[in-house]
Amino acid sequence: MIKISSLSKYFGKIHALDNLDLEINKGELLGIIGPNGAGKTTAIRIICGILKPDSGDVVVNGYSVLKDPIMVKSMIGYLPEEPNLYERFKARDLLRYFGELYGVPKDNLNNRINELLELVGMENRAEHRINTFSKGLRQRIAIARALIHDPQIIIFDEPTMGLDPATSLAIRGFIENLKGEKTIVLCTHYMDEADTLCDRVAILNGGKVRDMGTPEYLKAKIHGDIILEIKIQNQNIDTEKIHSLSSVESVNLNGKNLSISLSSKQEISDILRLIGNNMISINTKEPSLEDVFIHSIK
Repeated sequence: MIKISSLSKYFGKIHALDNLDLEINKGELLGIIGPNGAGKTTAIRIICGILKPDSGDVVVNGYSVLKDPIMVKSMIGYLPEEPNLYERFKARDLLRYFGELYGVPKDNLNNRINELLELVGMENRAEHRINTFSKGLRQRIAIARALIHDPQIIIFDEPTMGLDPATSLAIRGFIENLKGEKTIVLCTHYMDEADTLCDRVAILNGGKVRDMGTPEYLKAKIHGDIILEIKIQNQNIDTEKIHSLSSVESVNLNGKNLSISLSSKQEISDILRLIGNNMISINTKEPSLEDVFIHSIK
């Protein structure tokens, strides 16, 4: 559905995108994660036709964003990280305004507005002005605005950033309900969000894709089946000896926190012997997408 080819973008001396190549399949939910400055928002804005690349192209459902920007924009619903809403509008009037801008047929527009207000749980606030809404309510209306023209592609840039847990959970629910029906791109700093929602995840750093695959594939690739999290009294630990054990895949010492990735349980007793009385506590956990992220940007 979206093919990004050799995409580059400069901001002065800053190389935001460096020959970026990426393909997004129809109906999939692709997560894009990466540190600040990795190029995530720049790539999204180019896909949406907001920015022009210095080189390369983006083809959306057969249409080039450079040659057919109006056609591409008509197929995309975009929720930016900081949605700019017209605050003096009432919620229903805001959706009607954008529906008319996108050319939604007038005989369908009222039904479409009602459907979206119900989807985002805002039926009872339809006649309230935007400037009376909390950040969470504004985000709900911004999602409805992005969906007003029933786009084939929806792009979310940090949709739950700064929201309370209950509102974040509700917005993740809206996104999950759209899976399969729409092609979705989700930029997020929340690793559990990407892990839970996404079919595939692309890790961006330095304007390039550093790794990509299903969350399960990425986690299996970076770590073994078990991770030991050990709190120690001091850093007097022979990490090289621990790493030399056959089942140990990685050892990470950060202050008084020791993290060890294992392919099997059979040498745990040997590890504990090497740490000895230096150990304060020990926990086991499954690998997470956050572990993958940290490993890939080192």
